[in-house]
Amino acid sequence: QVPLHRLVMGVLFLAWISIAIWQASQIEATKENEQFLNKDNPLQKSITIINNEFPTANDDLGLKVYYAWGLEEVSRDGVNRLLEPDNFGTPNFVEGFDFNEQCQSDLLDFCDKLKTDPEYKDLIKRKNGLGEVYCFVEELAAYNVKGDLTDCDYVRTGGWRNETWQVAPSDLADIMPGFLSTKSCYDEDGVETTSGRYSNEIGWDGTKLRYASVSAESNVLDPFGLDAESVTRREYDQFVKIAEEANQIMTKSCTGQVIMTDLDDKFVFMNNQNIYVKSAIQSSILGVAIAFVVLLFSTHVLHLAFFASLSIVCVLVSVVGTMVMLGWYLGSIESILICIIAGFSVDYVVHLAHAYEIAKGDTYARITEAFGDLGISVFNGMITSVVASIPLFFCQLQFFAKFGTFLCLTIAFSWVFANFVFMSLLAQLKIPLKEKGC
Repeated sequence: QVPLHRLVMGVLFLAWISIAIWQASQIEATKENEQFLNKDNPLQKSITIINNEFPTANDDLGLKVYYAWGLEEVSRDGVNRLLEPDNFGTPNFVEGFDFNEQCQSDLLDFCDKLKTDPEYKDLIKRKNGLGEVYCFVEELAAYNVKGDLTDCDYVRTGGWRNETWQVAPSDLADIMPGFLSTKSCYDEDGVETTSGRYSNEIGWDGTKLRYASVSAESNVLDPFGLDAESVTRREYDQFVKIAEEANQIMTKSCTGQVIMTDLDDKFVFMNNQNIYVKSAIQSSILGVAIAFVVLLFSTHVLHLAFFASLSIVCVLVSVVGTMVMLGWYLGSIESILICIIAGFSVDYVVHLAHAYEIAKGDTYARITEAFGDLGISVFNGMITSVVASIPLFFCQLQFFAKFGTFLCLTIAFSWVFANFVFMSLLAQLKIPLKEKGC
């Protein structure tokens, strides 16, 4: 009932909530795969060292981004990556795909553009001044002219370009077996065959070319590390732009739209990062909205429901802000935990709000009666929940360890805001309530 006490609590509350909002605004989507074990676990340390402690060099492989013609969207029917991690779905092929002479010429022009266009110098990894592009059409053309790939200087310098190098679609069945067993001129060790080098670029099924693709190595992304969504998104958007430009030129000659993708799940992970953020925000808003409706039905008083919902929002911001202070990133575990904050934090404030609403007398009398009736019960509930969460801190499995920290933070903040902020706000504003039966 002392105004000075409420003033001190108000100042402390504003100071903390300002820090919490600032910290919560800094939360980022995870930049690495979810860790199954605690970071101090010896096995997890070994995995982390292998994944993160060996920096990439200029000679290391960049992420290969593919541009494929002859493919449609993959059918995901029956796919469950949790049970079958290697099952990505069933590929669908464009039945009318035609690897004709014009398509081959357009593919070669596309390769040349990726290699030499200065617009792509920061996007595509460079080697000897040219973009690192895997273009099987070059070696296929030289093989068609020469009958073999023994003269690699002839292949690399493009002497075959002065000849009629395009392969007639009717001749592919005769040429492809020999071509695929020939050693590639672009393999520095001289041991890799064209079928090995272009295993993902050539869609030869033994009788027919089902699809044809060109790949380029990213200058920024690599297949081993994981980057922030903003970094991957920036590169992804540039590769998509290239696909759109290629479609304008090659859709007619190669029969169908280009499919742009990677095979290392980098773009899938980027999408997951975006989903983590969106789902956390959307579910938080929905959770608070549902809590407001529940509180309104419980108390039948608008301002009580509003102030209690405000308390829940403060709990949400405080927990998320503390997560950032603890060095957490927004992964699947954290996103799930944020989704359920509103449900966990409504308990104490709804009890006090209901006790305040059914009490009699003026504001101070109602607060005193509410604390007298339910204060000790709410306190005991908080203590038992916090104590129950402590053993989870020592779990080696990350989900249980993080859930224990989350539970402790949510319960503690819920109790603090319900008792010291929500009730202080009622005491300060002194909004009168109509007595029951009047």
